[in-house]
Amino acid sequence: MLAPLLLLGYQSRLDALLDDPKLRGAIVSAVVTDLEGNPLYERNPHLRVVPASNQKLLSNAFALHALGADWRPQTRIWKQPDRTYVESLGDPLLSFEKLVEARTRLKLNRRLPVYVRQEYAPGIPDTWEFDDLPNRYAAPVTAFTVDRGGFELWNQAGKPVLLPDSYGVKIQVRQAVAKPTVQYDPFSRRVTVTGTLPKERARLDTLALPRSDEAAAKVLGNWFLPAEDLPQRTPDLVIVGRTTAEMVAACLPPSDNNIAEHLMLLGARAGGPLGARPYTPARERMTAFLTRVVGVAPEDVRVYDGSGLSRHNLVTSSAVAKLLAWSNRQPTAPVWRAAMARPGKGTLATRLQGIAFEGKTGTLDMVVGLSGYVMGKDGKERIVSVVLNHFTSSSTEARNLADEFVRQVADGAL
Repeated sequence: MLAPLLLLGYQSRLDALLDDPKLRGAIVSAVVTDLEGNPLYERNPHLRVVPASNQKLLSNAFALHALGADWRPQTRIWKQPDRTYVESLGDPLLSFEKLVEARTRLKLNRRLPVYVRQEYAPGIPDTWEFDDLPNRYAAPVTAFTVDRGGFELWNQAGKPVLLPDSYGVKIQVRQAVAKPTVQYDPFSRRVTVTGTLPKERARLDTLALPRSDEAAAKVLGNWFLPAEDLPQRTPDLVIVGRTTAEMVAACLPPSDNNIAEHLMLLGARAGGPLGARPYTPARERMTAFLTRVVGVAPEDVRVYDGSGLSRHNLVTSSAVAKLLAWSNRQPTAPVWRAAMARPGKGTLATRLQGIAFEGKTGTLDMVVGLSGYVMGKDGKERIVSVVLNHFTSSSTEARNLADEFVRQVADGAL
């Protein structure tokens, strides 16, 4: 009778935690499984919830499967007497420095237009919220991009400047005896700084580019134009990007939305052209991967984006746990596990100290998620996924409860 009693006690501890008054009326979906996916604890395992950034587990696993860990994107450039041509199938880690290096090596004339053919350019995904759009975490998504779709506002000697470039965005300063505040409208391309800036150099804000492809083109030339045809010759320069494994490692720990969107679209592109509305086939192909390859029940997932910024995404804790179990059996498992956030790293920098956990956090207004692999004190590793929706407590309190759930799993001896 000892084992059933231990299990009952373990379940009672987790049930008591999820019955906390702070979660009264909230939506809770939580599971604990062994590494093979066999359930050890369940609370509403097939209840569909908004996953927030736990969605990145789905898109990153999809990209690793579709592209392979060693695949690298390429950006091809042709120098012509009266213009520059660029072809991009998508490279989320293409940097300002790489584009400047290409411009210098090719001795490009910055007064000339840049014609770009790119595989996808949805800009802002159709279900993102308007209030997020000025922020770099909600940067527009285009295959040809620069610095993950963002740039920064800095204070230098009491003056606001945009780095690494202004990309056509104007700064307006309003003097006031107050701590400086920043308002940014990416549609009018104007930053308004109100207040008195100190003399010390400091970053004031990180902002989303108005148009990622246009900004990237302006590093090479004078203005951006779409291209249908390309020169029928070998490109003058090819920028080879980072591997899929490196993209995943750059995406998961800091929870980078822009990289996650690119990984979803790049993974989908491996199945064929995406067309004028790239998210339509991308949603279908990512869903097919989850249901036909991973084995997630069709009713347990609804895909809208790759980052989790959309509140139209739905998933169950059972589906997340199944994906984690599947991923841990793949040849890419070492890459996958190494890319996770963990205590002291990424979004878990100050959380779960002393717990051997590798996984993914997630936070939106009234949404908290925490999923991954945790080592128990008994030396056995388990998979855990807990997603909380519609709580009225603070996000900090909800995160603390999710963290405590993982701690309890680590402490419990099954």
